[in-house]
Amino acid sequence: MKTILLKAKIVLRWVLSAALILAVLLLLAVEILDRYTATEKGTQWLYRNVSQQPKLIKKTASGIRYLSIGDPGKQALVLIHGAPGSNFDWLSFAKRDRIYDQYRLLIVDRPGYGGTKPRKPEKSIRIQSERMLEVLSEEREPAVVMGHSYGGPISVVMAALDSTKIERVIAVSGQYDPDNEIIFKASYFVNFQIFRFLLPRMLWSSNVEKLSHQDALREVVPLYGMVQVPISVIHGDADSLVPFENSPFLMTHLSQNKAARFVHLKGYDHPLQMQEVDYLVDFALNPDLAPLPEKTKE
Repeated sequence: MKTILLKAKIVLRWVLSAALILAVLLLLAVEILDRYTATEKGTQWLYRNVSQQPKLIKKTASGIRYLSIGDPGKQALVLIHGAPGSNFDWLSFAKRDRIYDQYRLLIVDRPGYGGTKPRKPEKSIRIQSERMLEVLSEEREPAVVMGHSYGGPISVVMAALDSTKIERVIAVSGQYDPDNEIIFKASYFVNFQIFRFLLPRMLWSSNVEKLSHQDALREVVPLYGMVQVPISVIHGDADSLVPFENSPFLMTHLSQNKAARFVHLKGYDHPLQMQEVDYLVDFALNPDLAPLPEKTKE
């Protein structure tokens, strides 16, 4: 019996060691890929199979980096990723060639992510929104802005701060209510400075944002009612990361906006920008598009 227990302990030790090594290698791979795609060469490589449309990497005066794809004469469609996230989030979206019939894509690296500088997390949603607006400073006509998850409230606040730069907002799977948020216990565990050097930068930035999200949202909730441009709020009621009730919460603050529309997707989860790409592309082209058919559990 002692021999069996000893062998079991040895096997368990090897399994745990292998799992730890694999976890370290995975985190290292994420950091290497993120660093590479944050460079101009890496971004060009990532989007190498995307359309033959003109591609140009730009930076604002404050350091916001973004990828422009499409005819410079077309209206801009700004795509804002969540947390964690990167320009990879919108790769499938950018591969749908029909989007370029109407738009030029501006795929943005939020503060704390990708090639945007300074390379540190920004806790304030308002400041992030102000910096996102810099991307539109040279646009000749108002843009359409689509934000997913953490990018949802940013897209809403952008419109509240400067409606002259934005024609329409599409807020997808967003977190808007500071009192209705899922925070995993692991977020508190990794909130020590040592993890700043152990975790991939995108994960550290995401965790900093997550733990300051409630205060950041409380600061901008009063701005929701200032949005007067057309806005579509899209959310799946099977969202496992951002409670579905967040979008009805936002809609109550948009009650004076006659051009606000709530699109309830029954049975759909959080990563719509990856799982329902064609629907979001078609929605950007047609704001009157009907909701997707109800998705039943398999």
